[in-house]
Amino acid sequence: MTPARRSIPFSITMLTLIALIVVPLASVLLWLGWRSVTFLEQRSADQRVANLETAVEDFLTDGLHVVISVGQALAFGPSFNVTENPLTDEERRHQLIAMLRRHPAVQAAFVGYADGSFIYAGQLETLSIAKRLELDAPDGESTIVRVIEAGTPPRLETWWFYAPDGTHGRSQSLTTNYDPRTRPWYVEATKAGAAILTEPYRFAQTPDAGISAGIPLRDGQGVIGFDFTLRTLSQLLTAYKITANSVIVVGHAAGAVEIESEPCAPTLPGCLPGDEVVRKILHDAVREAVATDIKIDREVTAGDHDYRVIVHRMAPLLGQRFIVAAAVPVRELTAQSRELLQRAAIAAAVAVLLAILGALAASLIVSRSIARIALKTERIRQLDFSDRQPVRSRIREIVRLSDAVENMREGLEIFGRYVSKDLVQQIMRSPESSGVGGTRREITVMFTDIEGFSLLSETMEPELLTSRLSRYFEALGSAISANRGMIDKYIGDSIMAFWNAPATDPEHIANACRGALQAAAAGRALSEKWRDRGRPGFRTRFGLHTGPAVVGNVGARERINYTLVGQVANQASRLEGMNKVYGTEILASGEIARPTSELFVWRHIDRVVAVGTTEAHDVYEPLGEIATEAEHAPFLAAWEAARAAYVDGRFDAALGGFRAAAAMREEDAACRVFIARCEKFLKDGAPAGWDGTWYMDQK
Repeated sequence: MTPARRSIPFSITMLTLIALIVVPLASVLLWLGWRSVTFLEQRSADQRVANLETAVEDFLTDGLHVVISVGQALAFGPSFNVTENPLTDEERRHQLIAMLRRHPAVQAAFVGYADGSFIYAGQLETLSIAKRLELDAPDGESTIVRVIEAGTPPRLETWWFYAPDGTHGRSQSLTTNYDPRTRPWYVEATKAGAAILTEPYRFAQTPDAGISAGIPLRDGQGVIGFDFTLRTLSQLLTAYKITANSVIVVGHAAGAVEIESEPCAPTLPGCLPGDEVVRKILHDAVREAVATDIKIDREVTAGDHDYRVIVHRMAPLLGQRFIVAAAVPVRELTAQSRELLQRAAIAAAVAVLLAILGALAASLIVSRSIARIALKTERIRQLDFSDRQPVRSRIREIVRLSDAVENMREGLEIFGRYVSKDLVQQIMRSPESSGVGGTRREITVMFTDIEGFSLLSETMEPELLTSRLSRYFEALGSAISANRGMIDKYIGDSIMAFWNAPATDPEHIANACRGALQAAAAGRALSEKWRDRGRPGFRTRFGLHTGPAVVGNVGARERINYTLVGQVANQASRLEGMNKVYGTEILASGEIARPTSELFVWRHIDRVVAVGTTEAHDVYEPLGEIATEAEHAPFLAAWEAARAAYVDGRFDAALGGFRAAAAMREEDAACRVFIARCEKFLKDGAPAGWDGTWYMDQK
């Protein structure tokens, strides 16, 4: 008997814990709340400035990336890769105008071609007053569209003003020396062969400075570009100011300050003087960050006020580096923290007091219920089911615990009617657990399937079909077991088997190949026997693959199965299905064929990407043991020569080679598959980027 252990009631334990933990902890927390105001203010400032940095980075990265992604979609579309169709030209104009209206931060969208032609759509507000007068721009909202013809300057330039409803006025023309091929966005994008951002520069069509994005067209004969004015970015940065008097500056790695938030209006209450001094400090800090490439975080004094200054370099954005700088008045950062802490201290004191009172009451209520449940559980442990009265309580968890104990009592009482109490007590004294888990190792997996089994099952009585399947499984299973394979399961008409588990087998790949060849031979012999008697035979397809997997006990505690888990099984199943495509009987992966090349004769069937995958795999067919190599040598020589020409894209030579191989073995379906492919490629041309890999379109 287990000796009684000293214990104390639950209610006294709760009171003691409250006295030793809650009360001192509440006192310390209240004291720390008042003593840590300065520290919390600093953390609050750090967090709010970090949020500012994140917002600015999101704008400069996500915002520009969205526009560039749209530009990449246009650059790869059909409209912008055609230069002669006038209908396409009109469509390009409308697409550029739509781009401007969807993305207000973009001031202009345009495309330049290698022949010098140029299509431009820009916001009218970006033009100077003098330029608007010169072009006779209409009043109100409109978009200017300019088209420059191909050739060498000077060239004819035509422009229109498009209204928001898509209509435009009369066209106007003049000669211009503008050449898009000389602009930074065109030159840099063409040189990089990918989307780029230019360094800040002065735009050719507007008085503003800004940055441009360039995206090469799909055919490499031009570039789509977008202009972002720094004036627009400045307005957007102003929206991210976390306080009225904070200043945000975004500089470029070249060293010059490019973007600034707008100052607060002097007429607003609380607007601090000395904004120019703060901006100069930020400009100097940006130049310092460029020179030292380190993050700056310091407090400075400007006028009569302290500012928190943080400067750091952003991650590269399409080849350009920007610097984010912020100056925030410390007074504005910490204005609310002290008030919030005072309120939190009062709330914490009230909450702790209520918690103490609630804990005292709960301890008295819970302790009585727990004591009753503990007594009831002890009786059940002794297999005494006489106490049928559930524990009553208003606490949901206590009620659920009581219900669970009652269900356990009822279940054990019913179970006791089937098993003697002595046996149950013995099990409860010495419980045995069935371990669930496995070991990771290299496993070779085989999948088999009967060709056309669904049709056979429809034309055969179930009893006869069951009997023939049993004989079929016996024939194939004997070959698998004789070569140290383990049959995992029978799935309808299929078999899943694996090697190197549970016992290790250093020759598991070779044994699996030998097992597949012998199983195939056994299946053919059995089918010939049935056909001789006028019965339909079975034609079996095999798939072999090897790779890492976890083998062991898998399942629930009450039902466990020794099996494997891993991608290797999926690949073996795919290889079995590929036999349908090539008309073969056994297919194996390169991981099977390569290490057994000196033991078996292999035919390299194809290099494929299976349905639902992206990785290419080599597929091989075992023709027999290495002793039969001379028998297959002429056929393999013709096949390999044909496949080499097929992979190189020489389909005339490949077609002749496969026909020569087919002449040697007229029954070989794989030859007919490749003959059909070569004929199709000679007629329609090979797929783009042909490297000999075949992409499966069916399982």
